[in-house]
Amino acid sequence: MSRDRRKTAAQRTGPSAAFDAARSPRSPRGQAINSVIGAAPVSVSPDVIAENPENPRRDFDPEYLEQLAQNMREVGQIQAVTVMSKLAYLVLHPEYEDVISPDHEYVIIDGACRLRASQIAGIDLRIMVDNSTAGTPEDLLAAALSANHFRKDLTPIEEATALEALVKFHGSAAAVVAVLGGKLTDSWISTRRALLKLPEPVQDRVASKEIPVAVARKAATLPRPEQEPFIAAAMDERKAQKDAAPKAVRGRAAAALKKSRPEPAPEATPSGSAPGNDPTPALAVPEPRPEQRAEPFLLAGADTPIDWSDPEAVTGLILRHCPPDAVPKIAEGLLSSL
Repeated sequence: MSRDRRKTAAQRTGPSAAFDAARSPRSPRGQAINSVIGAAPVSVSPDVIAENPENPRRDFDPEYLEQLAQNMREVGQIQAVTVMSKLAYLVLHPEYEDVISPDHEYVIIDGACRLRASQIAGIDLRIMVDNSTAGTPEDLLAAALSANHFRKDLTPIEEATALEALVKFHGSAAAVVAVLGGKLTDSWISTRRALLKLPEPVQDRVASKEIPVAVARKAATLPRPEQEPFIAAAMDERKAQKDAAPKAVRGRAAAALKKSRPEPAPEATPSGSAPGNDPTPALAVPEPRPEQRAEPFLLAGADTPIDWSDPEAVTGLILRHCPPDAVPKIAEGLLSSL
């Protein structure tokens, strides 16, 4: 066999004009959409493509798959397979949310045999992404932001990018709120969109959760030269507070501490009455209403009363008593409830 025949079909015929066109830069709105629902790459690893749960075919001829794998390895893939982005597929079939792995980015629509053969051959698979049956790109962006099982896969920066695209498409944050519904508000959308004012390296650190959203949001309100120094100072302060917080006692040390504590003495009962038959039962004290707790009260184990109307005091309390990975979730929950 000649050296030229060992080349794949793509290598022998050269690049395709259609695929070259697909590589051309997209509009800002298109780039925003791609960041959330995924672009249409020329080829991907077959490991990121899920089987279609709706495919009635379950039996595949192993001998045929081996022959197809050898042909794809030697000759190349003649025809691209058709896939949907995972987001678009789940918009149509939300019942398969727990079936499709988080590691998958696409779902095969046409080309199940070629998908399996590429896995056997150990080669990438050329794909064509078709999300048209799931609605417009704006429909998919709205779905990504309005359903929890979509939003959990998005970073704060991806959410901000999607919101920016939706605001430009619909004209205002209020219009986007009307489209998305739920608990989203104009202020929440504004705080998310503000993250896009940060430098790209900082956005990457926010996406990887290295920088909490609360810190990044405050930094985004500052002029560009002041943003990174503010973040550095805020992160140093958080680290100092974390280092100063008392370490929780766990494991054997916690068990030993529990054993060392004296047992509480049993309560005395009035003479002439058996335990459990107290003729004067204790009066039930109603739980204080939220408005009755406005005044400071002493938290168990604290030296000074806690003033719940003081934001700095409450913030310090949360940082001292909550695990570090829970603090961003608490801040997110408070922000989304506003």
